[in-house]
Amino acid sequence: MRLGLPIMLAGGAKRLVGPRAKLSVHSIGLEQGVKTYLKDMAVGPGLFAAMKSVQSSRHRQLEPDMMLKFGLTTGPGSADELTGPGICRSEPRPENCRELSGAKAQASMPVKS
Repeated sequence: MRLGLPIMLAGGAKRLVGPRAKLSVHSIGLEQGVKTYLKDMAVGPGLFAAMKSVQSSRHRQLEPDMMLKFGLTTGPGSADELTGPGICRSEPRPENCRELSGAKAQASMPVKS
């Protein structure tokens, strides 16, 4: 039984993967608990059905469009949007974003002599 990544991804508020991402899903155990969890995370029943349909010794690859269709991801786009400078463009803007405007950045730089 391997649940790791799909379950972790389902727990996110913003769930994004890159355009070339591939996710392997496997046959699952603890069916009712997993089914309830995915439903609570607003993941459609298609992911659970895909996981359940895979034979125990095999896996199935999901492409980004299928992850979005199942509701595993919350929109198109890359996780890069949530890291580095990209996070400062998100709404609501994070409190810890320290992006400076061009004028403020120049004013805070030490003067070279």
